[in-house]
Amino acid sequence: MINRNCSVFSFLISILVYLIPMKGIAQMEPFYHVTPMAIEGYFTKTIFPFNPTFMKANRVKNITLKSRENGIFNSYTFNSNGLLNSISMVRYDKEKKDTVFYTTYCYLANGLLAKEARIDYHSGIIKIKVYSYDEKNRIENISIFSLNAQMPNQVQNNNWIGEPVAGVAQLILKGSWPDENLLNNLIRENKFSSWRYRYYTENKFEVEERTEFFDFMKNGDSQDTCYQKITYYHLNNHPIAQFLHFGCAAKTIPSEQYEFKEGLLFAIHEIDTDIASKGEKYSYDKNRNLLSMQNIRNGQKVSELIMEYNKKGFLTTIQRKSETAKMSQYFEDRIFDLSYTFY
Repeated sequence: MINRNCSVFSFLISILVYLIPMKGIAQMEPFYHVTPMAIEGYFTKTIFPFNPTFMKANRVKNITLKSRENGIFNSYTFNSNGLLNSISMVRYDKEKKDTVFYTTYCYLANGLLAKEARIDYHSGIIKIKVYSYDEKNRIENISIFSLNAQMPNQVQNNNWIGEPVAGVAQLILKGSWPDENLLNNLIRENKFSSWRYRYYTENKFEVEERTEFFDFMKNGDSQDTCYQKITYYHLNNHPIAQFLHFGCAAKTIPSEQYEFKEGLLFAIHEIDTDIASKGEKYSYDKNRNLLSMQNIRNGQKVSELIMEYNKKGFLTTIQRKSETAKMSQYFEDRIFDLSYTFY
């Protein structure tokens, strides 16, 4: 077992030059690392990626996020270096609790993510991701394995949904990982999927191309395993545009543009000519802590996420407020309280 410690484009891109970020000086470490990229496993656009430097400096061991009304009870644990160890996502109604997901992480000695496992308690499927990096410590490949833990009382218990591996859930919950021979065999048998990364320079932009492959389709005599592509353009170490490809076709126009000010994400502009314009605006305090995130539709604010901190920079409450009853239903207005334990 393995231990846990273990052309058209030039024109389109030229219009984004005004998004060049500037550097600023923070008075203290911020609570979050705010990024426009969606991070799987987090409570997206309510909880953002935590800042490991803040967590380490303040010896944070656990953060609990709980809604004041029925609904959400999440727990985030950290190791002594401030890196996220696990996420437990629970939904509750009065005294009844239902664990939905549990995610755990394993890091390399340099702090880069090595492995990730996510248990879906409803389906019994465990998704394991294994990361590899290039010589510049950039992600090169993510291999993804779906294992069927065959847990009792799960909604789905069909062996065709994930490779059957009884007891793997208990193994992961105890801090261990499936034997590498099992994962290597799944690779040889094409029973996995993957994200492959490619990096190149275009004019003054650094480009990151992510391609998802359904490698398991080779078992059905299909050699076309490419499923989708996402491309990011970076400038001065910040993403400024996202291209969502139509499947694996060539990119056309940006789907999102990102605006930074003084090194902080200031706005996201979604581009879709078929629907109403959408976007997000972000604001910060003097310590670069995120204060609010506004959801914008057709130039109007429809919902806002508001953060409050104590004098030491700890996030204490998160409130979701919507402008209308209709949007309130869509964005699920609620208040979250955060509590902490320490090393």
